[in-house]
Amino acid sequence: MKKLGTYSLISSLILISSSLIFSNAHAIDGVVCQEHTLSIYQTLPAGNTQCRRVLPATLERSYTLCVPSKLTIDPEPVPLLLAFHGGGDNANATAFQNRTQWEVSGLKNEFIVAYPNGCGTDTLEPGKARALICNSGGYNKSWNTQGSIPRGVPELCGIDDRNFVAQVILDIQNQYPIKPDRIFAVGHSKGAMMAYSLACDLSSNFAAIGVTAATLTDATCLPQKPVSIFHVHNLQDPVVPFEGGGIDSDFSWPSAREGLHFWADKNGCALTIAQENPSAPLCTKASCPTGVLLEVCLIDVSGDTSSGDVAAAHRYDTYDQAFSAFNYNKKKNVYKNIRDAFAERYLE
Repeated sequence: MKKLGTYSLISSLILISSSLIFSNAHAIDGVVCQEHTLSIYQTLPAGNTQCRRVLPATLERSYTLCVPSKLTIDPEPVPLLLAFHGGGDNANATAFQNRTQWEVSGLKNEFIVAYPNGCGTDTLEPGKARALICNSGGYNKSWNTQGSIPRGVPELCGIDDRNFVAQVILDIQNQYPIKPDRIFAVGHSKGAMMAYSLACDLSSNFAAIGVTAATLTDATCLPQKPVSIFHVHNLQDPVVPFEGGGIDSDFSWPSAREGLHFWADKNGCALTIAQENPSAPLCTKASCPTGVLLEVCLIDVSGDTSSGDVAAAHRYDTYDQAFSAFNYNKKKNVYKNIRDAFAERYLE
């Protein structure tokens, strides 16, 4: 797969786009959530059965934007967090939003949250021609993380997700004042791999990323500057094992340990991961230069396998519940989940 290269938000935009708000989406009290569409001009490979359009193509892409109500009335410069859903036969921004509710933290700490939609197909029925779908709905939705082996529809179709993300950021900046040095990316599974890939290709635009159940897949990662990383991994995860591999050969992943040591080297950090020690703390911070954080949190749980779910240990809820169990605050009588832990480090 051809490497897109490292580029800035401004110079990379070779897209023709328009943005509209076309529906209301899930929200909590005090937050306004709306879905936005972008028409993006992109070249797609001809002849691929999962890429219905001939060259060139205009893709309809979407994201859900959640803004504290206060900022819709009295805008002021605030941070922006982009949250990327994982892959799966029906993964989309709304489903991930309902699980994570980053807008809860956005309301508390005054930042804006965007949930982009990946690309997938409109049907899973055998023998039926599949059409590419890149807005809400669809199946097998995922991200192009530029792996050496294409995995999933966006990589097979050569979807330019980096330009899509750049366009999303600019679209939001046209609506609200965003602090340019306070943009973050978080995600789970393939969505977290997307966050890693953005740190590779758009490092100058992201202050930090939050990663769960993922590894670095970008085959030629070339960050221009250090990016802080908060990585949570379940040692019993069979889908994206910490030491590499996976459930089947089609989705065998590089070692997360090796990816973290790669980032430690790029960030100028000294990292020791000691998961063999059962008395070790949940999270280990690398020794990094001032202003850079590289933190690895390891849990060790099987998840709820009572229904025969072989991927239970990989689910976001499994990660979040196990992480929370290790982060009980006696004084406040609350369990800090992954979302709140990331916000505490970067957004409070």
